[in-house]
Amino acid sequence: MRWFSLLAIFYFFFSAVAFADPVTLRTRVEANGPAVTMGDVFIGAPADVARRAIAPAPAPGQVSTLSMAVIAATASAAGLEFTPPAGVNSVQVIRPGGMRATLAPSGGSVSDAAIRRGEMVTLTYAVPGISLSMRARAMEDGAIGDSITFLNTSSNRQIDAVVTAPGQAQAAQ
Repeated sequence: MRWFSLLAIFYFFFSAVAFADPVTLRTRVEANGPAVTMGDVFIGAPADVARRAIAPAPAPGQVSTLSMAVIAATASAAGLEFTPPAGVNSVQVIRPGGMRATLAPSGGSVSDAAIRRGEMVTLTYAVPGISLSMRARAMEDGAIGDSITFLNTSSNRQIDAVVTAPGQAQAAQ
């Protein structure tokens, strides 16, 4: 009888582990509501688990950070099979309208580029009394405050401008 009980315990323990849903960390984590959910963080989370909140979302256009320990513990508590990437200690989360977080190909940091090379952005030139806006293509990655080169797609002229927000830049006066 004792062997049967021991066998039953092993069966239930290992069957739960064997049937855990495998998930992977998204390379771009964007919160699409008032809370960061499991679906925002993981690829492959079942629908009922994907709706579970992990943390409050940042304000629109803002960035927050989730530690890998919190992400791993949340996945484990939800019965998900997740192995944190080596060397990554945290992940940045953005709210739509803000910059996108990207896991670095190697190392433990997350890129802080607000504009990516090839991305179409709104480029503004403003002087007292008038403001002009146009669509332009970024020629390089840039974080907020960086001066980078853009291509005016109408005239094919290059313009230097400062990144002011995700998807927006201000041309020098």
